[in-house]
Amino acid sequence: MIQKTIIYILGFLILYLVGGGILFNHVFPPKPIDYSAYFEKHQQFASKEEGMQLSIKKLDEKKVYLKVSLEPYAAGPPEHIHQEFDEFFAVEKGTLSLLINGQKRTLKTGESILIPKGTPHKPFNETDEMVILNDSSEIHPTMPSHFAYGLSQLYPVMDQHGTKSPKVLLKLASLGLKFDTWVADVPLFPQKVIRWLLGPTTRLIGD
Repeated sequence: MIQKTIIYILGFLILYLVGGGILFNHVFPPKPIDYSAYFEKHQQFASKEEGMQLSIKKLDEKKVYLKVSLEPYAAGPPEHIHQEFDEFFAVEKGTLSLLINGQKRTLKTGESILIPKGTPHKPFNETDEMVILNDSSEIHPTMPSHFAYGLSQLYPVMDQHGTKSPKVLLKLASLGLKFDTWVADVPLFPQKVIRWLLGPTTRLIGD
């Protein structure tokens, strides 16, 4: 009897997760967001955990141009990759440290670098001075608009609950596969599966 009950419960969970994943991710996907209406010029959002502050300079539905500040000794994000977009770093002030494919590199004022998509990287600040990233030429957008939106949603959860909280995982799941940031030292497939499976639950509970 107990075995049957366990089997029924497991079957229900599998049906719920897989069925919900199909239903909420594909049949009834989240409504599109008007990013140009969501963000305002010079709007700022920040992560105390990562020591970063982002300020909107210009944006449209597809891309956003940001001015980014890293506090002294800012840890920055974990080493990560983006599958769908390159990331451009232009140092306006200070000395930026970067991990690129596990190798450390520093950029000084006036220097810049383009990190190709799929490359593990991590920006951080090892100095006691503020680092400011700003591409004044605006040749390269900082990131896609939907990714900036995702950061503005994720940062408050990280700061309130800590980066290792399950709430951070739930927020990532609610942002879905379109939020293109993936931990570099974990295989991509399980990360995507977890987001795909948990996404419907986060929508149901309003996360």
